[in-house]
Amino acid sequence: MTAAALDLPAPSGARSALRRLGRYIARHPVYYGVWLVALLLYVAGFVALPLLVASAIGAVLDGLPEAEVARRVLWLAGVTLLTAAVRYYSRTLVFNAARQIEYELRNDIYSHLQRLPQSFYFRWRTGDLMSRCVNDINSVRLLMGVGLMNMVQTPVLYVAVIVAMLALNPRLTLWVLIPYPLFILIARLLGRSIHHWSLLSMEGLANASNMLQETISGIAVVKAYAMERVTAARFEDVNQELYRRELGLVRANAAMPAVTSILPAFAMCIILWIGGEDIMAGRMRSEDFFAFAMYVFQLTFPTFLMGWVVALVQRGAASMQRIDELLSVVPSIADRPDAEPVSAIRGEIELRGLSFAFGGESGREAALRSIDLHVPAGSTLGVVGSVGSGKSTLASLIPRLFEVEDGQLFVDGVDVNRIPLRTLRRHIAMVPQESFLFSATLAENIAFGRPDALRSEIEQAARRAQLVQDVEDLPDGLDTIVGERGVMLSGGQRQRTALARALMLDPAILILDDTLSAVDAETETAIQRELDRVFAGRTVVIVSSRVSAVRGADQIVVLGEGRIVERGTHAQLLAMGGLYARLAREQAEQAVYEAGVGGGGGAA
Repeated sequence: MTAAALDLPAPSGARSALRRLGRYIARHPVYYGVWLVALLLYVAGFVALPLLVASAIGAVLDGLPEAEVARRVLWLAGVTLLTAAVRYYSRTLVFNAARQIEYELRNDIYSHLQRLPQSFYFRWRTGDLMSRCVNDINSVRLLMGVGLMNMVQTPVLYVAVIVAMLALNPRLTLWVLIPYPLFILIARLLGRSIHHWSLLSMEGLANASNMLQETISGIAVVKAYAMERVTAARFEDVNQELYRRELGLVRANAAMPAVTSILPAFAMCIILWIGGEDIMAGRMRSEDFFAFAMYVFQLTFPTFLMGWVVALVQRGAASMQRIDELLSVVPSIADRPDAEPVSAIRGEIELRGLSFAFGGESGREAALRSIDLHVPAGSTLGVVGSVGSGKSTLASLIPRLFEVEDGQLFVDGVDVNRIPLRTLRRHIAMVPQESFLFSATLAENIAFGRPDALRSEIEQAARRAQLVQDVEDLPDGLDTIVGERGVMLSGGQRQRTALARALMLDPAILILDDTLSAVDAETETAIQRELDRVFAGRTVVIVSSRVSAVRGADQIVVLGEGRIVERGTHAQLLAMGGLYARLAREQAEQAVYEAGVGGGGGAA
């Protein structure tokens, strides 16, 4: 099969990322609309303050009555307080909006990750995904908060102040503006450098996060093989590369404030030089000179801050580009426009010439080849075979965990690709080969598929999975926290917990993928007796490396190198004397040997 399940991102770049960010902004017109109004009011106050100071100074210099001076000072105090209040309100609005976008982005990414098929996670590293979900979202929040506020506010402040300065003294204003075009050019060049190093830095951080996550998850293996020094050396290499990239970002970030800090000082020198000459020549009043100097002084902090803001914006833009790359991945498994209006499933399964290769890569060896199989509703299918024969792959295709081509897999006579995903998976319960448990209580893990289940139902599922004795041995019984990935339980206990979780549901199709491989023969026999009652009236697919687990199946298929090499009932396959019979004989001999060793040990 040349599966379409590549799950590759659509072409993603800065423009695509900004368009996506723009859609988030468009969701909050009230926030940003009111913020813009508050921003304009703040700018008006910002521009008015130096003029009011000049007015008060002029009143003193002109010898106006004290009442007039007091009136102008009161106006100055009132506008100052009002400007401060408006500034506080405008900052609160834009920061709240940034938090809202952060909240929505985090939810959207989480929902998107749940829609992506398993094949996606084969190619994307966990540490990289975690970095995008945590570090990159935080950078986007800063971009939409402090970054957006200053990127919008500072240019408006500059325009308003320049207009006011032109009204006071056009000649001096033009002199002050001389260095600014050069500053814009330098800022643009430095901005590109910051964006470049920000991307490299975040990729390095993702690499370090991924290695740390893998080491912690596999710490038992690291210690068992005494690989602490080797893994530490590997992490040192990754960390050294991250350090090198962070230093590059530091140098790029440091250059911007160095440039922006020169501008206000240079402008003040021009004011003192040209403005001083104008006052001496009588072309400029002293109070206007004070206003001019205040404007430059007021712009000092926003100008200096622009260096940090540009770095912050570039880092946020790079982060949004990485988030957009993730969100642009189109799920290869999704409801199709031509989906059938299926509301219930009986459980009939049919495979017609099914072939499958992971990733759909051309030339890659197929995991399954030309599988033809019919499983009537309510019957039991056993699937056995050697390691790597495609047993688990076959089981995973039924609930569409991987994508198959049209016309190859049918449930109740309907192409599985045309059955709504929610309907399909709601009627299927699968116990995978690797029993994953969440860091919650044992009861919560069993009731994962049915959070509203009664305590008595949870206990019944535990009994059917032969967990009762284990529950009694746990410190808090069913309320025991099992730890991350169920680390507090043994392999067999994890498998039986996963089985109990599946038994909590009422599926039309039950898939057991080597569910009992980690339990002893006695426990397996007890579970099989319970399962015989559970199997009644539903379609069951049992994937197992043990012949004993499938002997009671209505039909058994034996896989070899992705093909069905034998099929029949247990008795028929034994009579054939082929691979199934050989597996049965070898496992029987192994059981006898283990029983003999155990018996001998006991006698001794």
